[in-house]
Amino acid sequence: MKRSQHSKTLGSLGIVVAFALTIAANAATSVPTPKKTVAPHLSGNLRDAAGEVSVLVDINEFGYVIDAQIYDSTNSELNDATLSAIHQWTFTPAMEDGSPKSSRVVQPFSFNRGSIVLKAKKTPEDSLPIAKVKTRPQLSEELKHITGEVVLQADLGADGKVKAVAVNSSTHSELEPVAAEALKNWKFKPATEAGQAVASKVIIPFQFKGSGNARVVAVAKRTKNLDQAPYAIRQHAPELPKALRHARGDSKLKLTIDANGYVADVDVLESTHSELTALAQAAALQWKFKPALKNGKAVPSTVTQPFSFNGGLLVADAPVDSVPEVKRTQTPKIPEALALVQGYVKVRVSLDDRGHVVNASVAQSSHDELIGPTIEAAKQWSFKPATRGGERVPSSILIPFVFNEQS
Repeated sequence: MKRSQHSKTLGSLGIVVAFALTIAANAATSVPTPKKTVAPHLSGNLRDAAGEVSVLVDINEFGYVIDAQIYDSTNSELNDATLSAIHQWTFTPAMEDGSPKSSRVVQPFSFNRGSIVLKAKKTPEDSLPIAKVKTRPQLSEELKHITGEVVLQADLGADGKVKAVAVNSSTHSELEPVAAEALKNWKFKPATEAGQAVASKVIIPFQFKGSGNARVVAVAKRTKNLDQAPYAIRQHAPELPKALRHARGDSKLKLTIDANGYVADVDVLESTHSELTALAQAAALQWKFKPALKNGKAVPSTVTQPFSFNGGLLVADAPVDSVPEVKRTQTPKIPEALALVQGYVKVRVSLDDRGHVVNASVAQSSHDELIGPTIEAAKQWSFKPATRGGERVPSSILIPFVFNEQS
């Protein structure tokens, strides 16, 4: 197997690890087993990538991942997404003499052009499951304009048939049932061990690309004199990579919303940072609105949505002349179990016209256990308020709290 440059540096360590795990297995009553798994998010050209990636994972006595390194890889382009995913896993910790213990394991990821298997072949002669018959999701008229993703995990029998389906992650909960129904009809060439077909698990990402958007855009342009403008009821935050986490830039987007409240199209009106704008576009496609009303009927419409990236803070509200500026911060008090865990919590904060926090809620998080202390900390922040037309105005911002990034 071809190794990445990073994995070669771990070659000698791998021998020590294998020996340590053997000793642990003899003394322990159990070894760590995954409890919550997160599939690597592959975008663009990587969605159909193939390769084998093994990750060396350090797990504390509470079952949280405190460190992860690439141990072996045949496709280095898959490494970052794999590491990002496994830092969000939790495990049932290893047990020794009835007590939980820290441990170290090697977790394999096998990527096969759209499918992911969290298992390695025991011998070169063994095989992993391969999809032979695929059924496309059947979308209703209401759902066909959505652009998004649903990641499912399927339990396969030794006959290659799908026995059970569970949701790993998704951008739109409304797409989950139709994706699951489609996957239940897939057929696989089963995995084999020692020449025998065996049961297995496979992760399948379903990508959805909205259709008929041009027609929705055309209708939305003609829609005038609304009884009620659309308003957002679900807002996903942009996913910022580490390199852009403290970048500054402004974007103004025009969102076309269909009669069911889904974002059918996103156009860029203004942009000072192309990379940040692209991330804002991707996030806006996941939003959902209460649709506009005209003559008591839901109709397509458009809204102008600004995004202001302010060195880690995200302002996604009505246009302002100046965005809120931080005056006072408070660091979350993290439980001992998560002290070394790499994770994040994105907190949506509503500010009054004095810059005081009036409400704080979680927008997204890597670990549920981080949410409580982070929300409490965010409530203690204060800001120099946003202004519009020379007047102080209420606003809302998104604060990303990132833990142990230096690890």
